Amino acid sequence: MKTLERLVLAQLRCLVSSSLDPLQFAYQPGIGADDAVIHLLHRSLAHLETAGSTLTDRPQYVRTQGCVSDRVICSTGAPQGTVLAPFLFTIYTADFSHNSTQCFLQKFSDDSAIVGLITDGDDKEYRGLTQDFVDWCQLNYLQINASKTKELVVDFRRHKHPPLQPLNIQGMDIEAVDSYRYLGVHLNSKLDWTHNSDALYRKGQSRLYLLRRLRSFGVEGPLLKTFYDSVVASAIFYGVVCWGGSISAGDRKRLNRLIRRASSVLGCPLDPVEVVSDRRMVAKLSSLLDNISHPMHETLTTLSSSFSGRLRHPLCGTERFRRSFLPTAVRLHNKDFN
Repeated sequence: MKTLERLVLAQLRCLVSSSLDPLQFAYQPGIGADDAVIHLLHRSLAHLETAGSTLTDRPQYVRTQGCVSDRVICSTGAPQGTVLAPFLFTIYTADFSHNSTQCFLQKFSDDSAIVGLITDGDDKEYRGLTQDFVDWCQLNYLQINASKTKELVVDFRRHKHPPLQPLNIQGMDIEAVDSYRYLGVHLNSKLDWTHNSDALYRKGQSRLYLLRRLRSFGVEGPLLKTFYDSVVASAIFYGVVCWGGSISAGDRKRLNRLIRRASSVLGCPLDPVEVVSDRRMVAKLSSLLDNISHPMHETLTTLSSSFSGRLRHPLCGTERFRRSFLPTAVRLHNKDFN
């Protein structure tokens, strides 16, 4: 049955690809959760470069099978273990999309985030988009759990301004938070990766304990290295292309200590965070350049030089933007190009 579904999916994808939401990052060839986080951060940081800017981000989370999630409930459901069900869900939700210079709605299968790029306190479009999304969910049998919906506001303006008025969904004011977990990556109102680094360090420590226990049972050699790559390294380096260039020196040292401990258990050298980060950033940038359907492909095309094949470095006014994915990856790409 799954083989038959894959045959149908290959034909179905070609037929409906032009109608899919361009900001749907799930179930697309060569696109994953890292791409969704990179897109959200790049547009947010680029907006925050301008004066009088505020970022408001409201994550909406949809679960199939009617299960209560941390943000939204989806009552439609989908059979588990099938090939077509996830893609059919993206088709079902493709008719609601929004992408303007001030607001956009991006999705990862049943995860959605409404992002408002607000200037001088004008959040009219942001509020209107949120209400339209709520109305659309009600019309399409998607029940939003307003009590689980959170809002994150990033405001780097020097002068103090009154806080934004809370949004009200279904008669309930939405709670403003300082941090939340989006697609496995922890974001906070300072965009400094401290919460994410703490989470990675704790998870890396627990996985390192398992590595040591396995070593105590006499497992060694390639099998132990495979366990490190699949269990320990996958936790430490999760989303590294998103935070690798922006992580603080102290947090980088902490993660590298974990890697050195794992190296002593394995008895072989392991690449530190900065090496893995640089390598994966260059690979991700190459993937974006080759994928014309990627939402950030057009951005990279405008940076490409028709003469040398190099990429022009994006204009960066702040260190925060300069150390983000795109400027860092472009710098590494041009370095390797030389």
